Amino acid sequence: METIFEYRVTKLEKEILASCSPHRRIIDKEDYLKYTDIDTINADLYRLFTLRDEVDCAETYVKKIKDTQSISSISFF
Repeated sequence: METIFEYRVTKLEKEILASCSPHRRIIDKEDYLKYTDIDTINADLYRLFTLRDEVDCAETYVKKIKDTQSISSISFF
């Protein structure tokens, strides 16, 4: 499964992504996979590529989100 960790997410990017949800921390891939559902993983990938101004890539991941509530909550800029 693709995650933000396959794209060399930086410490700052992890902090920004974690700030999208209260009490959330992103430390390492193992814990991330243990506590993160697939829609949130795709939302994080969307956010990561949006942060990096890679809009086409970001759109790829937003299309993979199945939960409509997750889609409506991904905008954070």
